[in-house]
Amino acid sequence: MVKRWIGLSLLLCAGLEAATISQLLDSLKKQPITQVDEMESAYAKLAAQKVKDRFYPEASLFATYEHYSAPTNLRPMSPLESTPIMLGKKSGPLPFATTIERLGGKVSMPIFVKSLFALSDKAEAMAQSAAAKSELNLLRNEAGLVGAVASWRYLTALEKAIEGRIRSIRKMDEDMKIKVQSGRAPGVALDKLEESLNRLETAKNDVQIKVADIQSRIEALTGMQLQSPAPLAVKKVVETGELFALKPLEHLVEAKSHDVAAEKGKLYPQIGLSAMWSENYGQSALNPPVHDSGDDVHRSYGNYMVGVTMPLFDKPTYTAIQQAEIDYQKEKFRLAQTRRELQAQADALRKSVDLYARSEKLARKSVENQKSLLRYAKVAYEAGRLSEEEYLRYEEALLDAQSKEAEAIAKRRQSIAQLAVIYGVDLTEVFE
Repeated sequence: MVKRWIGLSLLLCAGLEAATISQLLDSLKKQPITQVDEMESAYAKLAAQKVKDRFYPEASLFATYEHYSAPTNLRPMSPLESTPIMLGKKSGPLPFATTIERLGGKVSMPIFVKSLFALSDKAEAMAQSAAAKSELNLLRNEAGLVGAVASWRYLTALEKAIEGRIRSIRKMDEDMKIKVQSGRAPGVALDKLEESLNRLETAKNDVQIKVADIQSRIEALTGMQLQSPAPLAVKKVVETGELFALKPLEHLVEAKSHDVAAEKGKLYPQIGLSAMWSENYGQSALNPPVHDSGDDVHRSYGNYMVGVTMPLFDKPTYTAIQQAEIDYQKEKFRLAQTRRELQAQADALRKSVDLYARSEKLARKSVENQKSLLRYAKVAYEAGRLSEEEYLRYEEALLDAQSKEAEAIAKRRQSIAQLAVIYGVDLTEVFE
């Protein structure tokens, strides 16, 4: 049993180390940071539905218990109804009581409210803006995740290059110790090599600190603890098209336009329908002499009404219209400026992708050249034709070339991820 658990643990650890970029991106979609945005979008949809619900009828039941200091009618009576009872020509009590109980229902609904239509359109636009913002935030988090993986792979390559230089110089250091001990080389030569090793160890330590920070960021985004970076390759070119990153702001501008219409709609007539029905009960407190004062009274009463309200003058509404128009124009200008900035950013990113690809090729060629030069320098140094300082410069040049190659690869992938955000392309379609 213990062996099985150990084996399972090893498999789990191996799975974490071998996580693919698709697994990381899929895990991101299930994390709280993504679910919060989804809840914001769902909330905005319900807010839009809440406005639309105001077009539906409102119905309610009511029950009241009322006590008056003087007899009060349960409902209005016409002379044609009250006169025969007063003259004794018709039996029954007059509907007056000091204590009245009512049981009934009410219904009301709008028939035409101009501003309500505009508010409904505004709420729908706000819901679309929230949905687009939720999707945009997911894309940004995906790009951040891809960028973190690309940086981690760059740092891993850099650490590997540093370790290669450390091994090379450490071998020289061991040989130099023998020369110093035998008196064939001054002690300062050993100090120079040890100082070079110390700088490389410091650089390696700095790399490991940055890796630890990236690991924590990836864990925060995906909930996964990785021991090595996921493979990262570009499988699809991001095609130019509509600037998806503008969607939230475009829907917001649309909502502001409906806000203006909603304020203007308050100046239109409003038509509404209402209806009420009630059953009214009480002890008769006012009867003709032929009746007992204790007779029960029961009367039904109802009505329906179509009402029109026409505003004649409402100064605050005119001011609100001006405010809404200014707010709308402000958002339009902000949209225009953001479109210009995003277009410029997209153009720059497309150029940078090509330039980083060229830098990657040049750096790769430079690495090959520096390796050849280092082999020559090592032979020349051992033959005494090259000083220690000159040889160390060849080591540094190779490390610099390897660093630039890894950096160009990482920067190119990060630029592609940012382009995907601008054009609204899911990064699971771009990277593998």
